[in-house]
Amino acid sequence: MTAYQAFLLGVLVAWPLVIVGILFLMSRLETYVKQMDAQTPAEAGLEPVEGETQDREVRIVFGDRVVGEPE
Repeated sequence: MTAYQAFLLGVLVAWPLVIVGILFLMSRLETYVKQMDAQTPAEAGLEPVEGETQDREVRIVFGDRVVGEPE
């Protein structure tokens, strides 16, 4: 096998992987642009969480006291 044949074999094996990688990156870019241009969460492809909770997402703790909660 000559060096040229080895090069051709490498190209034959590598080009499908390169194409799949490019398609993957294009899909990620499309999703990113879709989320950036959306006016609502539904347009961005985000689904709301069902149900409600009384707990806050963030709790501010100063020392051993939680700020903003009744004692």
